Amino acid sequence: MENEVLALLDELEEIVDRGTKIPMTGKVLVDDNVIFDLLDRVRTALPEELQNAKWVLAERQKIMDEAQAEAGRLVERGKSYIEKMAEESEVVKQAQGYAEDIARQAQAYAKEVKLGAIQYTDEMLLQVEQSVAETLQSVRRNREDLRNLAKRDQREKPSDKGNSQQQES
Repeated sequence: MENEVLALLDELEEIVDRGTKIPMTGKVLVDDNVIFDLLDRVRTALPEELQNAKWVLAERQKIMDEAQAEAGRLVERGKSYIEKMAEESEVVKQAQGYAEDIARQAQAYAKEVKLGAIQYTDEMLLQVEQSVAETLQSVRRNREDLRNLAKRDQREKPSDKGNSQQQES
């Protein structure tokens, strides 16, 4: 994605560089439709990382839902087991202990899965954040380069004009 954005910025730089220079103004004439088209292409190149972040959040929710469903199934199995064992009083005590163990295991499992999903999501979002920060930094550098190029071109124009007048004399 970053390469695509950088390529588009290079293309923008080339359009500005090849634009028709307006004498004595230091300005360049470019086709606004070309620039707007290029900006639209940059915008479509950026959201990929944002889409990845949305996917990570959806996956996190899916994992949490599955963990809760599994915990519910384990609790239901425990309840069924207790009801089946309720016929005998000694067996009932064992069943209650077993059900409590299952419930604790289910809760521990759900908590473990939830913590894992949170950690995974955090790591993915950190990667997305770093990628977006790098892209933003690259865009800023390219903008600064463009500004410096424009400033350099403005400084060079008066001296170029003086040289051409001297050459004509």
